[in-house]
This record gives sequence, structure tokens and C-alpha cells, in this order.
Amino acid sequence: MGWSEVIGNDVATATPAVRNRVDRRDEWGQRTTATGGDSSKSAIGGRFQRLDEIGAGGFGVVYRARDRHTGEIVAIKCLRTNKYAHDDSGDRYLSAFAGEVSALEKCSGHPSIVQLRASGQHDGEAFIAMEFVGPTLRNVMKRIRFGRRHTELEVRLMMRQLLTGVGRMNRLGLMHRDLKPGNVLVDDRKNLKICDLGLSCSMADGPPYSNHIGTRGYRAPELLLGSTNYDERIDSWSLGVMMAELLAGHHPFYGKTDTDHLSEILDLLGTSDIKEWPGYDGRQLPGGWALHSSLRSMFPCPADARRRCRPQLSEAGFEVLSGLLRCNPEKRLTARGALRHRWFKETNFRAAKC
Repeated sequence: MGWSEVIGNDVATATPAVRNRVDRRDEWGQRTTATGGDSSKSAIGGRFQRLDEIGAGGFGVVYRARDRHTGEIVAIKCLRTNKYAHDDSGDRYLSAFAGEVSALEKCSGHPSIVQLRASGQHDGEAFIAMEFVGPTLRNVMKRIRFGRRHTELEVRLMMRQLLTGVGRMNRLGLMHRDLKPGNVLVDDRKNLKICDLGLSCSMADGPPYSNHIGTRGYRAPELLLGSTNYDERIDSWSLGVMMAELLAGHHPFYGKTDTDHLSEILDLLGTSDIKEWPGYDGRQLPGGWALHSSLRSMFPCPADARRRCRPQLSEAGFEVLSGLLRCNPEKRLTARGALRHRWFKETNFRAAKC
């Protein structure tokens, strides 16, 4: 499992698992897009002035810093490479740092993906400088959780942005592989930006991929069943879980283990869908006594006056939600497929094309 986590109050950083067939240490060592000779302890790469520490987790520390060239406030993830010079896990983290830089470079210019400012190594410290955005969506959700739910219109606007960002990544041949509210940033205009691409993976080489990715609660059923032959629709599933969470104000699944999590999924969505997946090997499934989905009862249509206490969702909105939460990945909506749905054509949206 990937170990991305929310740290501090407002910052998300990724601590990576082993990447798929890729070791970018040599590439990383040769790339230094921000260099300099300032040896001050408060300087990073000779270009960025450290202001304060805003998060720490695993092998990394995140700082708020000022770009001495432009005056821009940025967020910088740092890894002390010399501290782990003789540690294999340090090599894995450095490789994932390089992979995140590569993914951010490919996604440059998209408004729904955090933007890279600089990267490199300096004085035994690898760093990635990115635009400073704001709090994570997880922290925003915590603030409103006990006040009110997000409206369908608000969720539609947010999902449009997330789907365009993920759609761009997928079109570029990338899977994010750890989508969750803690890996989405929110700016002061309520625009969303996907971050923490440390577990992202190129689909160019094809499967098998690592199964040890993602965060429990957002992992697709095929991952919970041990699949290494997956595609970008694992990202679609994660977005479906996030959509349900935004609408309901709480996570739809609470399992403490992968088995518990899969059992909850099958209890809600039924077993018939996953059993139609060619990758299903006929094993005994946990829980899952229901054959068919009861998701609609969790998100009833607005016309159902008897369930006003439940989060309501239009028929078009439910088609998107249920399409993202298909247990059979071959029938699951892709990000770009979801964007073509009529739900996103009912209102004018200010969002970029993926």
C-alpha cells in the first residue's frame, strides 16, 4: 500500500512505495533545475528561502518558502539523501521523488494539477518546489463536516475539476494511484488541484504493476483482490469514493483491513458485478450477501420526500456516481468517459478540457 498521508494542518505529501519497473535515480541525479552556491541552512538549492516548516512525514519534510528570483511563495518537499545513503528504502524514496518530478513535468500547465516550479539536489538534499496552493480537500471537508453537506451543484463543480485533471494524466499515459481528499489542494477561489504524484505510474510498459499502492478506503475492488493487471480505472474508482464522501459528508466505507473494506463494498454494491469481471478467479468473497447494488438507497433522488435526511442526488448525478463505482473495472467509467456524461452539460462550468 502507498503511504501518502496528510501532515501538519494543511499540507499533503507523498511517501512512496516501490514504483513499477522504474528506477530514476540516475536521471534525478543529473537533473537540477534550481541550483546555486548559497550554503545557508535556510536556503534550498540556493534559490528558495525557507520560511517555515509546514509538514513532515516518513522521509520527507515540507516547507513554505520564497523564490528569491520571483518572490513567489512556494511549497517545497525535501528529502535528506545523505542521511539515507546506505539505506535501500532511501533509494526507493529518491526514485519516487524523481518519478513525481517526471509526472509533474508531463502535466505542466493543467489548472487542476499542482504546478512544478523547480527540482533538483543540493548539499545532500533532494527537493521539489511547487506552487503554494492552500489546504487539502480533507481539511476543508473536516471544517464543514458538522455544519452542512456539499450540495449536488458544489460536488458537480468539484468533480468536473478532478475528472479533468485525472483525465489529463490518463491521456498522458499516467495513473495517479493514490487519489484521495488528502492529495487534493484547494485554493482561495475553491479551485482544486491534484497533488502528490509520488505513486504515479506510466502505463507505457504495461502490466504487471505493483499492487502495494493507494490508501485503504480508496482502493478499487480489483486491487483488494490482489490484481496487478489494472489500468487507469483504479483512479476512477477513487474519484467515485470521493464523490460519495463529498455528498454524504462522511466516508462510505470504514473497514480496518482490506478484507473488511471489500466486504463493505460488496454489501453495498452487490456481488454480481465483480463476478462478471474476467479477472475474478472464483474465490469465496467476504460478506457480499446481496447480489445487486443498494447504492441508490444511500443517495435517493430529490423527489423521494420520505428520505429528506439522506443526501439527495439527481438521476444524472447518480449515473455518474454509480458508473465510477462499478466493481467490474471493465464496466467502470473512465475519467474522460464520465466527463462526457449529461450531468456535466446541464450547467456552464469554468474548467479546462482534459
